[in-house]
This record gives sequence, structure tokens and C-alpha cells, in this order.
Amino acid sequence: MPVDYGSRFPPITKMYILASSLSIMLNATFFAYVLYADKLYDIGKCWTSWILMVLPAIELLKHYTVGGAFRLDGTARSSASTTGQHSKWSGNKTAPKRPSPALELLGALMVFLLAMLFYGFICLVLGAPLEQYEETVSLAFVLTSLTIFPIIIFIGYSETLQLLFTESLELRTPIANGYLNLLKNNCIGVILGAWGASVVAPLDWDRPWQVYPVPNMVGAIGGAFGMNLFTLASTIFFAFCYTGRKRGIV
Repeated sequence: MPVDYGSRFPPITKMYILASSLSIMLNATFFAYVLYADKLYDIGKCWTSWILMVLPAIELLKHYTVGGAFRLDGTARSSASTTGQHSKWSGNKTAPKRPSPALELLGALMVFLLAMLFYGFICLVLGAPLEQYEETVSLAFVLTSLTIFPIIIFIGYSETLQLLFTESLELRTPIANGYLNLLKNNCIGVILGAWGASVVAPLDWDRPWQVYPVPNMVGAIGGAFGMNLFTLASTIFFAFCYTGRKRGIV
């Protein structure tokens, strides 16, 4: 009878495997559709093409799938401890009021737009043509959808601002902190991929896929794919090594 190694894995390992596998599958499916439908050169035209709206939908699907499977809690530990101290001294046992859904949506939209503005500014500083503002907006939308948006829908807009400005945020459970670290690592992969893909732009090959911002968008999606692939491979490797050491195999 085969040994069920999967049942020996801790929940955080299973979460890493599920989240990385799902991201790889969804990103690969999106890119395959772009190539199959011949929409590669439409991804830089946000005014006339809706293909980019698939990326936030992918992140929402991934978030609710992983969050529902592992009951991830995106509440910050600091706010919980502060509430506990307030209740201790005031005698008030009621939970703090959470922002209304409308306020939460408005705050998330504000942070999303601010992130797009920041990415657009960075693109201009790094040499994006001023006259190609539609392409810059499209690239900023893609970068925000793959980096800031998943964090917003997980921990909310106020904690996202805290994370961006203080770089320190502790969530209530270890598995939630692990998922947040996974999202932050994906941000690194996306940014490095978008930046690294810029090397093909100045080459004199005269290929249509060299036109800004196609290589940067492909690099951003490829960076997310590569980071998730690395996370999946390293997680499986160390998980089996740990299981093997416990059983005396390695």
C-alpha cells in the first residue's frame, strides 16, 4: 500500500502547493489564449481591448479558491492586539466596527489607482514614450493587477497602505503570513520580469513583439509564472526532504 505523504505535509506547505499550482495554470491558460486568439498586440491597448480585465479576474479566482480552501484570515495582528487592550481597559467586549463594503471598495479602488499612477511614473522615468500614454496605462494596469491587487483583496486597503509604507505587517495566523509572503514574492517576480524584458526593446530586429509595452507585459506575466514555478518546485523539494529525513530515507 503506498504511503500517503500528502497527509504528512503541514497546512502551509499544502497552501503553497495549491496557490503556486493554481497561479501557474491560470497564467499559462491566459497567455495561451492570448496567443491562440492573436491578441498579443492588443494587450497594450486598454481603451479598445478588454483582454487585460482577465488578469484581475484571475487574481480574484485564485484568492477565493485558496482562501476558501484554507480559511485564510487577512486581519492584522496589530489591530487585534490593540482592540484587546482597548477592551481590557474600557470593559467593552464588542468587536470593532469594520468598514462598510462601499467604503472598502472605494478604498481599494483608491489604492489601485495610486499604484497605477506610481507604476506609470516609474515607466516614464525609465524611458517610456510620453506620446504612448495608452500603452503606459496598460502596462501600469497589468503591474498593479499582478502585484498590489492580490494584496488588497487579501488584507484590505488600509493594511495594504500600512504594508507599503512601513513594510511590516503581522497577520493573525502563520498560514496567513505565509500566503502574504507568497504574494510579496510574486511582486518581486513580476517587477523583475517586466524590467528584464526591456532588454529586447533597443535591439534592431524589427519584430512586432518588440514594440512597447508588449515585451514588458509578457515579462511581467512570465515573471509571475517563473516565481510561482520556483515556489512550487522548492516547496515540494523541501517538503519531501523533510518527510524523508523524518523517515530516515535521506
